[in-house]
Formats: sequence, C-alpha cells, structure tokens
Amino acid sequence: MANEEHLQHLDDGTWDAWRETHPSLAPDLIDADLSGRDLSGLNLAKAHLRGANLSHARLDGADLTHAVLEGADLTGASLHGACLNRVHLDFLDLSDLDLSEASFEGASFRGAMLTGARLHKARLDHAQLDGAVFDGADLSGASLRGAVLRGGRFDQTTLTGVNAEGAVMDGVELDGLDLTGAMLRGAQADNVQLKEAHLTGADLSEASLHGANFHAARLAEAKLNGAKCEGASFDHADLENASLINTNLSGADLRGARLLHAVFDGCTLADARLHKLDFRSPKLGKLSFASADLRKAVFTGCQLRGFNFRRANLEEADLREANLEGADLREAHLADATFRHATLKQARLDHAEAQGTDLSGTSLILVQAKQANLQGADLRFSDAIGIDLEGADLRWSDLRHADLSKANLNRARLWGSRVRATKIPLERAHWLAILWFTQLFGRWKKRSELARKQRERKRVMEVAQMIRKRESTSRRRPR
Repeated sequence: MANEEHLQHLDDGTWDAWRETHPSLAPDLIDADLSGRDLSGLNLAKAHLRGANLSHARLDGADLTHAVLEGADLTGASLHGACLNRVHLDFLDLSDLDLSEASFEGASFRGAMLTGARLHKARLDHAQLDGAVFDGADLSGASLRGAVLRGGRFDQTTLTGVNAEGAVMDGVELDGLDLTGAMLRGAQADNVQLKEAHLTGADLSEASLHGANFHAARLAEAKLNGAKCEGASFDHADLENASLINTNLSGADLRGARLLHAVFDGCTLADARLHKLDFRSPKLGKLSFASADLRKAVFTGCQLRGFNFRRANLEEADLREANLEGADLREAHLADATFRHATLKQARLDHAEAQGTDLSGTSLILVQAKQANLQGADLRFSDAIGIDLEGADLRWSDLRHADLSKANLNRARLWGSRVRATKIPLERAHWLAILWFTQLFGRWKKRSELARKQRERKRVMEVAQMIRKRESTSRRRPR
C-alpha cells in the first residue's frame, strides 16, 4: 500500500517543496489510486508506482525518471513531454496514449502494447523495444538512436523522419511503411523487411543490411554509402538519384531496378544479379562486377576503364562504344555480346567465352586473350595490333580488314576464318593462303550442300505430284 504521508503531499499541493527537501527519498505510491489526477510537471523521479491506478491521469511534462511502473494502469493517461528515462514499461498496455515529445531514453518496452500510441518526436534513444507492438502508432520524427527494435511489430506505423541511427532492427518487418527522410545510418538491420517501403531521401549509410528486402521500395535520393548489402534484394526498387559509394552489393538482386542518375562508385557487385539493367544513366565510378549476372545489360558508351568483369556473364550485353581500356574480362561469358567500336586497349580476355561476339571496329591493341574462345566472332576492321591470341580459338571468325600486326598467334586455331585484307604477322603470312583455300572449300561445300537440298526438295515434290495423280485416277475409275 502507498505511504499515507507521501500521498498527503500530493493532496495538499506541497509535493514539489517536499521533494526538494528530501531529494534522495523514493516516494512510495504503490497501489495508489491516482486515476484522473492532474500530476502535470511533478517530480515523480524514482517514485514507486507499482500497481498504481493512473488511468486518465495527466502526467504531461512530469519527471518519472527511474520510476517503477510495473503493473500500473495507464489507460487513457496523458504523458505528453513527460520524462521516463530508464523506466521499465515491460508488458504494459500503453495503447492510444499521448506520448508525443516524451523522453524514454534507455527505457524498456519489452512486450509492451503501444497500438495507436502517439509518439511524435518522442526520444527513445537506446530504448529496449524487443517484441513491442507499435501497430498504427505515430513515431514520426521520433529519435530511436541505438534502440533495439528486434522482434517489434510495426503494422501501419508512421515512421516518417524517424532517427534510428545505430538502431538494432534485424529481421524487423516494415513492409509498405513510410520512412521518408528517415535516418538509419549505421543501423544493424540484417534481413530487415522493407518491401514497397517509402524511403525517399533516407540515409542508410554504413548500415548492415545483409539479406535485406527492398523489393519495389522507393529509395529515390537515398544514401547507401558504405552500407553492407550482401545478398540484399533491390528488385524493381526505385533508386533514382540514390548514392551508393563504396557500397557492398555482393550477391544483391537489382533486376528491374530504376537507376536513373544513381551514383555507383567503388561498389562491389560480385555475383550480383543485374540482368537487363541499363547502366547508361547511372554515374559509374570504378566498380567490380566479378561473377555478376549481366546478361543483356546495356553499357552503351559507358566509361568502364579498369573495371573488374572477371567471370561475369555478359551474354548478349550491349557494350557498343564503351571504354573498357584495361578492364579485366578474364573467363567472362561474352557470347553474342556487342562491343562494336568499343575501346578494349590492354584489356584482359584470357579464357573468355566469346562465341559469336561482335568486336567489329573495336580497339584491341595489346589485349591479352590467351585461350579465349572467339569462334564465329566478328572482328572486322578491329585494330588488334599486338594482341596476344596464343591458343585462342578463332575458327569461323570474321577477320576481314582486321589489323593483327605484331599479334601472337602461336597455337591459335584459325580454320574457316575470313581474312580478306587482313594484316597478320609476316611469320604467319602463309596462313592467308591456307585460309583463302579453306574459304574456297567452305564456299564450295556450302554450294554443294545447297544443291543437295534443292535436289531433295525437287524429289519430294515429284513424289507428292505422283501420289496426287494416282489418287485422282483412282477416284475417276468406275467401281
């Protein structure tokens, strides 16, 4: 039961004077009935309010620092601007309360019910919010720096402009919520669910976002500088004007993402899924696309000097007029890709799979392409002076008008290549004659095959005509 003397000070209005006289005393208000009382602005720090009835009480601006509120009834109470720093509110029902601009620094809300609570501009720095229910609550402009949100529920919660810098929110579900302008810098948010969330202008720099789900999220003008986004999903997300500097996107999924004017600089995109993405609009600094899926990606006219594409899949990609000087394309899959008029000077293409690749008009000066597979590739008018094609497979490739002066063609396979007006090293000049004869043989073989097919078609047509005549005669014969 509450201490009667302590209650008397509340009743006769001498509370503040009494607290000043006894600053170290912890008021005993256990099980007190304070329902409907106006306790606004009172010093209730360290007060024992266990089991107290505070329903519909006015506690606006009250100081409840270190107060004990276990089992207290706060139904309908008003705590606007109150101070509840380091208070334990575990498992309390705080639904629909006015807690706006209140301070809960270091407080504990484990399992608390805050459905519909008004927490606009509330200070919840370093608060323990594990398992708390914030369904329909208003946390706009609230400060949650260093707070622990793991296991919390945020269905239809308003989080506009929230400051959750350094917060712990691993696995928290925030799908479809409005976090416009939110500060999430340095947050620990692995596997956080932000599907279709509004994060326009949000700051997620240095955040840990391994496996995070940003599917169809709005991240226009957002900052993800230095964020750790390994395995995160950004498919169909809006990243217009977003900043991704030194961001780790290894294994991330960006298929269908909108990248208009986004900044990618110093990012790691190894093993990332980038199928069909258009990189003409984003601002690209030096990136690593090692082992990335870039099938049908568009890099037309892009500056890709020194980029790492090792083992990347660039099949059917469009790299026309791109600058790939010094780029690493070793073991890359380039089948049917288009590099027309691109610059590949001193690039590395060793062991690249480039069957049917269009390299016409490209600069291939001093390119390293040992053991590269260039079967059927188009190298017409390419400037390949000094290219190293040792052991490369160039069978059936088109080398017409290509300049292979000073090239290394040791053990290169050139059978069936087209070589009209091709420049090759003098010590390999005899190959021109050999290849000319192979071309004649190839043309003769093609004509022979065409004639054979024509004869076969004629034979089939004659058989069909004979059968039709026989059937016509059979129908006219009298029975």
